[in-house]
Amino acid sequence: MMNYRKILVACCALFMATTLSAQKALDSELQTQVDQIATIIKNDPSGAAKAYEDLLKGKNKKNVSLIAAIGAAYLDNGYKEIAQSFYERGVEVNSKSAELYMLKGDIELQNKQVGAAGSAYQQAMNFDKDCFEAYSKFAHIYIGVNLQLSVDKLEEYKARHPEDVRVERELGNAYYQMGKYGDAKTAYDAFMVSGQPNEQDYARYSNLLFLSKDYAQSLDMAKQGLALNPDDHLMKRMLMYNNYELKNYADGITAAENFFANPDTTYFSYLDHLYYGRLLFKQNESAKSIKEFEKALSMDATKAAEILKELSSVYESLQDYANAIDCYNRYLEAAGNNDVQDLFMLGRLNYMAASLPETTEQLADTTETGISVVKAGYIAEADTIFAEVAQRVPDSYLGTFWRARVNALADPETTLGLAKPYYEAALGILQANEKSAPANIIECLRYLGYYYVQQGELELSEPYWQKILEIDPNEATAKQAMDWINQSK
Repeated sequence: MMNYRKILVACCALFMATTLSAQKALDSELQTQVDQIATIIKNDPSGAAKAYEDLLKGKNKKNVSLIAAIGAAYLDNGYKEIAQSFYERGVEVNSKSAELYMLKGDIELQNKQVGAAGSAYQQAMNFDKDCFEAYSKFAHIYIGVNLQLSVDKLEEYKARHPEDVRVERELGNAYYQMGKYGDAKTAYDAFMVSGQPNEQDYARYSNLLFLSKDYAQSLDMAKQGLALNPDDHLMKRMLMYNNYELKNYADGITAAENFFANPDTTYFSYLDHLYYGRLLFKQNESAKSIKEFEKALSMDATKAAEILKELSSVYESLQDYANAIDCYNRYLEAAGNNDVQDLFMLGRLNYMAASLPETTEQLADTTETGISVVKAGYIAEADTIFAEVAQRVPDSYLGTFWRARVNALADPETTLGLAKPYYEAALGILQANEKSAPANIIECLRYLGYYYVQQGELELSEPYWQKILEIDPNEATAKQAMDWINQSK
């Protein structure tokens, strides 16, 4: 019979070549017999008991590895009390057997005694510092209790066996739980190259690559995983997400339809519907996209800010500015911030709403300037917002420039000069900055030149058109204006 140390060395050597499974320290013939008898434990418990006792006769009477294996077989079939009896029987033979303490740990784990299980696995490590399963199971049970302890224990094993890639997978899992996705990816990189990954490994690795924004490789890993299990829900999800990020929108839609074909809706998250909504939006299916965004919103109100901002963009694409503005206001409320860029975007939405052609129904109710009350409302809101932007960022032209545009909408015939003071102020800021876009400067000059034409003050109008032509000698409106002014002299 193999002595105790050789049995344990054989145990760990076996694990070097396989994925994590029940410890098998026996020679293949004995283990086969244990497994065969285990198949009748539930249907013929007395027959199984007799067969095991026969197996333990003679030279095997004090074979601790065999005793532990039989105990594990009973435990796997739900007979915890009998498994405990075999543990106690083995301890009488050898109280320092790592295999027996592995069995003890498994029994305690089934009893939901995590502390006792951890102590048993630690004892197994004390008696055999090279047995991977002891380190791995210890790390697994403490992942939800003390993540750093799990990592430390796995690193302890890795220091002894840097060539054992299985520990990289376990470290990857632990780091993933800690939110250290970079470290988790590094560990999984090593395992996926040299280990024997299963479908769960492909799913986890694909997710880690996605979080690292390596979308192409993440997609490839998901495809490889689906080749092992075409029904894997997590990898179907990764197909949908990665195709969106890689701008493979048609493939993403196909992946999404396949993903959502699962009738069990408990598998879906808000993010699933959000990605599907994004894909539909990119494929110009805005109406369907809105439904998916609304589903996402109903599933997780804590993500309202993220969802509502994107939903506002979908409505904007449809020129449904009333809903776009409503969603953006709800986004600002949910986000709880006072970012000036967000404020500016809200003003821009109101400006776009005011720029739409007015309907006959709207024009039935007009203001003194001849614009509809609805349009006037959007103009007033946009003007208030851009005024705040200008006040908060006085060195920027944007707030004042967009106030000018808004007020130009309120004075469509440019007879009142409502936009004049704002275009003048914006022009001053723009001209003071050599990096200013010429198109914005020209817009200011064009308005001011046209305003003075409307007032019949051609002498005051002419310098603005001349400045435009200095910037762009081929600017058509300025050339026409100068020709007209020269003819009028």
